[in-house]
Amino acid sequence: MSDLFSLLVQSGGSLGVQSAVIATAGQNVANANTPGYSRQIANLAANPALLSSGAAAVGTGVSLQSITQARDQFVERQIPTALASQAYSQSENTALQSISALDPDLAGGLPSTLGAFYSSLRTLAQNPGDPALRQAAIGSSQGLARSFNQTVSSIEDARTGIDARIAGDVADINATATQLSALNKRIQIAKSSASTPNDLMDQRQAAIDKLAQLTGGTSYTNGAGDISISLPGGIALVTDSGAAQVSAVPDPANGGHLKLSYMRADGSGPVVLPMSSMGGEVGGFVAARDGAMKTAVTSLDQFAFNLGTSVNAIHAANYAMDGTTGRPLFTIPATSSGAASQIAVNATVAADPRLLAAAAALPAVSGDNRGILAMISTETQALASGSDPVSSLQQIVTSFGSSTAQAKVLADHDGALAAHLKQLRDSTSGVSIDEEMINLTKAQKVYEAMAKVISTTNAMLDTLMSLK
Repeated sequence: MSDLFSLLVQSGGSLGVQSAVIATAGQNVANANTPGYSRQIANLAANPALLSSGAAAVGTGVSLQSITQARDQFVERQIPTALASQAYSQSENTALQSISALDPDLAGGLPSTLGAFYSSLRTLAQNPGDPALRQAAIGSSQGLARSFNQTVSSIEDARTGIDARIAGDVADINATATQLSALNKRIQIAKSSASTPNDLMDQRQAAIDKLAQLTGGTSYTNGAGDISISLPGGIALVTDSGAAQVSAVPDPANGGHLKLSYMRADGSGPVVLPMSSMGGEVGGFVAARDGAMKTAVTSLDQFAFNLGTSVNAIHAANYAMDGTTGRPLFTIPATSSGAASQIAVNATVAADPRLLAAAAALPAVSGDNRGILAMISTETQALASGSDPVSSLQQIVTSFGSSTAQAKVLADHDGALAAHLKQLRDSTSGVSIDEEMINLTKAQKVYEAMAKVISTTNAMLDTLMSLK
């Protein structure tokens, strides 16, 4: 009789195990579309057999060993790095692709207004005393100056927009780092009670992936199972003791654009965070803002300064219709810094086109065009940079275009690699409805069979009891 009672207990335990299998499959199906969810597996094991009469060993049923996540650790170790590279190159590409001011085919852009400037001077040289042609030359000069102003303004507006994105990312970094630190603690508490907190571990993995995307941070696991995050420069973002906090503040040395500082997890700081220590999306934005964009602005400043200086030197050496001389055509700053944003036509000349210095000698007769011809000659003469104006502008446009094209190639490559790894992750950790339906059916059949074992055992007990 004791064997029959043991069989009832064994069968009852097996029913509980199959209920857990069904619950696990149901959990998987319910979360088939949940982002970041990793498929769970009910791990079963046969109970140790006991010696029965004679030397025969009779099994004692099944037990639920654990419910674990389906994760390929080889793939998981690669994904954060791939996500970081993808976020870096895509954010840099997105930022650079937004710049249209250096498009060589842009109507009203620098290439067209530079050509219009010299074209108007050539037309004026044919009749330097014509008031309408003088006014047209002044207008084309103003158009060139405005084009410099607008081009740099457009790029600087984009750089300021990147600052706003960086500020938003910093808030996400701090919130996610704090969340990861809290999840470490909650997971340790759950493990101490001998449970496997799979859902919390899914949340933690999502936080790790997000920090990799935002900062390029690398995760490390200590002996207790806690996850720490280090930035690409080796600075600790999340440690056993907690999470550091990043802040974005204006940098006077970089035109007021944002720089980063951080408070360590132990509360010390703030400490300046070198931009080179950031990867991921923030690093890509910084690379675009302080790389190709800043280089373009600096190059445009130098170009505007060199062109303005060259034209001014000739204009100041020639004579206006009223016989005056020594007057520059463009107003520019004393150095190249900010020249493209500040260049403008001399207000005195703009107000009176007769002051356009076309004559090379006094008296400044209306037919003397030697001053205009000298200004036209700057189109093919090397500026202080060593190249003529057209070549100088072409170098700026080509350099920026090359940086943009390279960023797109990297974004496409990194995006494809990250997508491949995500597919590998999904093939292991993703939920297959068909597979889960098979698991449900198998568990259901086993449950029904075990119920039959219980009813049969119960009938055997009834028979035994009736005999007594």
